[in-house]
Amino acid sequence: MMRYNPITQSVQDLQQQVPIVSDKILVDLVNGIQVNDDLIRFRQNRGFIGRLFDGITGSDRDRQILIDSNLNVGMKSLHQWVLALADNLRISNVALEITQTKLLETRNALRNHRQEIDILKQITEHLQIQLNDHEQRIHNLEQRVYRIETIQKIDAIIAAWKSGRTYQGFHWAVQIAFVIREIVDFALFDYERMTGDRQLSPQIIDQLITASNQIPDNCFSLVTLLNLAHQETASDRLELAQALLEVRSLSPARLAEIPYLFTLGTTLELAALPEEARPKDPAKIAFELCRRDYDLIFPATDKNEFIERIVQETAGDRLMFRNSLGR
Repeated sequence: MMRYNPITQSVQDLQQQVPIVSDKILVDLVNGIQVNDDLIRFRQNRGFIGRLFDGITGSDRDRQILIDSNLNVGMKSLHQWVLALADNLRISNVALEITQTKLLETRNALRNHRQEIDILKQITEHLQIQLNDHEQRIHNLEQRVYRIETIQKIDAIIAAWKSGRTYQGFHWAVQIAFVIREIVDFALFDYERMTGDRQLSPQIIDQLITASNQIPDNCFSLVTLLNLAHQETASDRLELAQALLEVRSLSPARLAEIPYLFTLGTTLELAALPEEARPKDPAKIAFELCRRDYDLIFPATDKNEFIERIVQETAGDRLMFRNSLGR
C-alpha cells in the first residue's frame, strides 16, 4: 500500500492549480519551505540549556544560515515561477490575440459564405421559377399538340363518314350513333380524360349538324325517325346494327342515362324479330317502353336536338363503361 507523502501531495495540488509550472521549481519551493519550517520548529522546541549550548557551539548560527539559504532558494524558485507565469501569460495573450484574429477571419468568411449562399439561393429560386414556367409552357404546348392531333382524328372520322367510305347501308340515325361512338372511343374520351377539356363536344355537334344536310331542320316525330332507321337500313346490315346497339344486356343504371340510344337499340331489336313476332310499329313500342321505365324522352325532336342528345349519351355511356372495366 502506498504511503501518504505530504510533499508529493502539495506538489500535485500546485500542479493542478497552476499546471504551467515545471516540476523542478515546485519541488525546490516546497522543499525549501518544509526544511525551514522544520528548523524553526526545532529552534522553538529547544530548552534554555540547549539554546545556550547552541550559542556556545555555533549550531544556532549554522541553522540560521541554512534557513536563510533555503529561503533564498525558495525565493529564487518563486521568482522563476513568477517569470514562468508571466511568460506563459504573455504567450497566452498572444495566443488569444491570434485566436481572436482567426475567429474574426472565420466570422468574415462565414458572413461571405452566407452572402454567397443567399445569392445562390436567389439564383436557384429564379431558376426554379423559370423551370416551372418552361414546364408549364411545355405542358401547354403538349396539350395544344394533343388537341390538334385529336381534332385531326375527329375530322378524319367525320370526313370518311361524309364521303360515304364508312357506315354505308345504315340509316342516318344509325350512322350518327356509330360515328359518335367511333369519335368517343378513338379520340374524344382519352383527350377529355387527360386534359379535362370539354370544349370539343360542341364543335363535334356543329360538324355533325352541318354534315347532315339531308335531314330537315324542322321538328319531326321521333317515332317516325326511328321507324325509318330500321326500314331504310339494308337487310344485311340490320342484324349488325342491332348487335352493335344492343341494350338488353345493359344495367338499368346505364339505360337510365341513355334514353335515346335505348329507344334506338330497342327499335332495331324489335325490327329484327321474326315476322310473326315483329310488331307493326317497333319504334312506337320502344318509345312507350322508354317512357314507362325512364320517362326521359320526348315524342318530337329535330336534327340539332337528336345529334346533341346522341353525342352526350354516347360520351357518358362510354365513360361509365370504361370505368366499369377499371380503365
